Amino acid sequence: MPKRATTPVTLPGALLGLVLSGIAIFAGTTYVLVRQHIDTFQQAALEEAVTLRTRGVSTAFARALEQDWQHLTAIAREVAVLDPEGLAPVLDAAAGPDQRISWAGFARPDGTVIVASGGLLEGGDVSSRPWFQQGLQEDFAGDMHEAVLLADLMAAGDSAPPRFLDLATPVEGPGGRVVGVLGFHINAAWAEDYLADLAERMELDLLLVNPAGEVMIGTAPDLPDSFDLPRLSAAAATGVQTAEFDIWPDGMRYFTAVTPSVTFGALPSFGWRLVGRIDPADFPATPARDLIRSTTVALTVATAIFALATVLFIQLYIRPIGRLARNAERIADGHEDYPAEIRASAELQRLSASLARLESQRR
Repeated sequence: MPKRATTPVTLPGALLGLVLSGIAIFAGTTYVLVRQHIDTFQQAALEEAVTLRTRGVSTAFARALEQDWQHLTAIAREVAVLDPEGLAPVLDAAAGPDQRISWAGFARPDGTVIVASGGLLEGGDVSSRPWFQQGLQEDFAGDMHEAVLLADLMAAGDSAPPRFLDLATPVEGPGGRVVGVLGFHINAAWAEDYLADLAERMELDLLLVNPAGEVMIGTAPDLPDSFDLPRLSAAAATGVQTAEFDIWPDGMRYFTAVTPSVTFGALPSFGWRLVGRIDPADFPATPARDLIRSTTVALTVATAIFALATVLFIQLYIRPIGRLARNAERIADGHEDYPAEIRASAELQRLSASLARLESQRR
């Protein structure tokens, strides 16, 4: 009887390759999905971080200024019943040793300062100053500016002239008639230090921007002098805080949040917007790295377990089938070859027994 050419049995190798390929595809897909999830999670974390931190700084800064406003209005209620001699120590106490309030004064409707902290500008004319002109009409909060009338009186040597924030309110006398304006000059250096401290604590850069887009205070040396990101205009138009990646003038992308109004309680609006930014490179990535590391370890262990299970399956089930297949080929070719007894599974036992009966019948 002619012998038939036999084909090598390659099922174990093919099965192992197929399983390993499937594991590789599964592991790769899982890693990509996990990495995308981590990127999405980290972006959401950045958005929440810069939003909450900027909002928190805005509230804390405005609340500190609102305390000064409450102090101003409390004094204004007493002005009408105090004579200049009684008002002077009150204003001196307001402009205390902490240099937060640099000057406090009361001016008559014609603009003449009749009493002021430290006696500064007493008898002077402030009728042309915005804080006085606006303060005659309504409660007023004025943007940061250099000292004008107080420049020579308060400048220290060759240092730059001081800068102030203005708070002013009309003072009413009997019958609701305006009898003058009470004003505070808040030291801008205090505001700069206050924001710088908050920025350090919150681990972000801050810019205080006026309505003209000029940066009044910046907490990092590389920040621009003006700010015109589309997000700033959008926040001003909608009055809603926004947060997203933006490209800054230095060409870098930062996660940026814009608070459209820096105000609290009864504090009049300065028209400011507060901008906070976080460099993604500076944001702690330890949880993301830990998750990637854990995922990699889990996938590696799972791959090893699947590979071991595949090898065991091949050894226990596939290779015995190959042996039976070779037995069947030899029997079909006329060889007297008693099938190997295989007990790996009930099916393989039945197949082995069937081949043995065929060989017995052939004999």
